[in-house]
Amino acid sequence: MKRNIEVFSYQLKKERRRRIISFIVFFICLYVFINIVISFFIFPVRQNSLSMIPDIPEKSVVMLSPLAGTYNRGDIVLLNARKEPEKKFLKSQADRFVRFFTAQQLSLFEKNELPSTKPHLRRIVGLPGDTVYMRDYVLYIKPAGEKHFLTEFEIVKDPYNVTFFVPPADWDTEIGIKGSFDEIKLGNNEYFVLADNRKASDDSRLWEAVHSEEIAAKVLLCYFPFKNFKLF
Repeated sequence: MKRNIEVFSYQLKKERRRRIISFIVFFICLYVFINIVISFFIFPVRQNSLSMIPDIPEKSVVMLSPLAGTYNRGDIVLLNARKEPEKKFLKSQADRFVRFFTAQQLSLFEKNELPSTKPHLRRIVGLPGDTVYMRDYVLYIKPAGEKHFLTEFEIVKDPYNVTFFVPPADWDTEIGIKGSFDEIKLGNNEYFVLADNRKASDDSRLWEAVHSEEIAAKVLLCYFPFKNFKLF
């Protein structure tokens, strides 16, 4: 009888150990698979600023894909950080883990990051070959080969919303982000990007045009909070 109990106890411990090992292996494989998916196919990003209001409110979470291929006028894209932060591999993986399993609501380092070390969501408004200028925060565009300028709202296929700033009559136009500038001709592989919140966001008015290599992914949809769900 004692012998049978010992055998049963050994088999039980062996089965328990096997289940624990199987669970750990499954969890590791799942984590690796998720990392492959979010690195090469689709991944979420939390919008922590007011730069893209009203279409993407602050604290919204959007889903992006780096497989866009081509970018169209009106697309919202994720731009790489202007200056890459220094993070060790294990810390960056831990931060990715926390971000994923908290639906991008928590980060280990975000509060300590400088603005220049953060990626930006911005809208593509000017394409390679375009000539653009701005008056009172509205962009005017003359596509390559065309003779006339049209406003960004007349020329875009899918309409979008922006937040304007109407300064007082005695406002010094040299203060803050420019609301007007003269004509700029975009070269090959140059895109002019703007924030939808035109009054207090840095974009191509400050950085100049960006190149396709600086674009990490395109926004597909906003899914959190659910009341803000929207396809792009």
